[in-house]
Amino acid sequence: MLRRQAWAALAVMAALAACKNSAPAPAAAVPDSCSSNTECGDSTHFRCDTQLRRCVCISDSACGGSTPFCNAFTGQCVTEIAGCKSNADCGGGQYCDTALRTCKPITGFCKACVSDAECGTGSSCLAHPDFPEAGKFCVPACDANSQCASPLACRGGSCFPSTACGNSNACAPDSLKPCTADADCGDAAQLCDQTLKACVQRDHTCGAGFSCDPQSKVCRSACSADSDCVAIEHTNGYQCRANACFRLDVCTQDSDCNNGQACLSNPDGSKSCAVACVPGATPSSCPLGQGCDATTSPQHPRCAAGCTQNSDCPLNTICAGGVCAPSGGSCAQYCQTTQVCKIGANCPSTSDCCIDANFGVLCPPGGSCGTCPTNGSGCTLSQCASNCFPVDVVHASSQANCPANTYYNSKSGTCQVEVHLTACSQDSDCPYKGFKCISKATFPSCGSGSVCFPEEPAAQTACGLGHP
Repeated sequence: MLRRQAWAALAVMAALAACKNSAPAPAAAVPDSCSSNTECGDSTHFRCDTQLRRCVCISDSACGGSTPFCNAFTGQCVTEIAGCKSNADCGGGQYCDTALRTCKPITGFCKACVSDAECGTGSSCLAHPDFPEAGKFCVPACDANSQCASPLACRGGSCFPSTACGNSNACAPDSLKPCTADADCGDAAQLCDQTLKACVQRDHTCGAGFSCDPQSKVCRSACSADSDCVAIEHTNGYQCRANACFRLDVCTQDSDCNNGQACLSNPDGSKSCAVACVPGATPSSCPLGQGCDATTSPQHPRCAAGCTQNSDCPLNTICAGGVCAPSGGSCAQYCQTTQVCKIGANCPSTSDCCIDANFGVLCPPGGSCGTCPTNGSGCTLSQCASNCFPVDVVHASSQANCPANTYYNSKSGTCQVEVHLTACSQDSDCPYKGFKCISKATFPSCGSGSVCFPEEPAAQTACGLGHP
């Protein structure tokens, strides 16, 4: 029984060997046996079948002479073969898939493809020159723009649309060109982002969490820091700007960079081209105490010590003579906003100088209010109709410790005085620091209307006793 099984096995092996030996030989240009593709020569025509250890054809172009067709199943060049041999064997609107010897519909314009053959005569399977990573699509051949249907353009011998074909993730990236207005972008599709002071696309086509990669011009994961770009671009040398990874332009000096850029140091010690600052930008793109110097090198402005405008300086100084100055001339304190002035002062935009309030007008103590009305424990009563209200001027432990003409309120532990406040309808009517327009209805038993009330304790002191 075992002997009979052994003979059967030998018979099967002999039959397999006979099948292999009876297979037609490959084209004479390749060896009869192989162990790798390199032994078969031209990889576009042949490959090594590691099971048969023979070089086999992969397309009709590998064959010729009396055996012009490649049998896709045996890998041998043969004289005749079933199925289509060329596009001529197929009907209109079809092409011959020679790998399967089957007629298939021609792939239409701007549809995804793998080979030129499926695009039909006169068209090729190509990637868009501006969006190489968006894939390949069928596009017609041309010699000039006049041969392309509008709005296609003839580029490199083929008609391409302005953007990538199909439902691809192709996109137009932000140029990030320095700007102060939309006209600086020179592109109707981009506008000037006033926060970035750089040109960005009006319409972003990438979805949430994605941004347009400026190198490949396809949508990729958005970045929030330079370190994110290593994972997104799979290498170093990129900077995250406006949520997209930009390849750093290595440089050694400003002249290596485009206009509007400067050669700046990176955290890793290398240098690359980037926007250092934008002249005239508000707020300033430079640190406080520095200005955007566009005079030393107009094409490559940089931040430099000094200033060119008030916004280059801290808020309690202004730019005077190229430096940030706290005072000058008759101005004891320069300012850019009222908040840096002392209590009871104002910073009018016309002077850049803190102006003290005239407390004799803003809230004169006594005066028309007369003696502070009391109930025996300080100024506890208001004269609403006359806009007279009590304010605290200092803390004390008894009347003996209060300034002259003030009254001790034992309940609050403060010395008080009655002041006459000016009427108002909004906060801008009370421009001095520490004062706010408050409704008289806030006070007990008071009617309608509002007054400029010294809201802060220091403002009440200044209002009752004059400027500190």
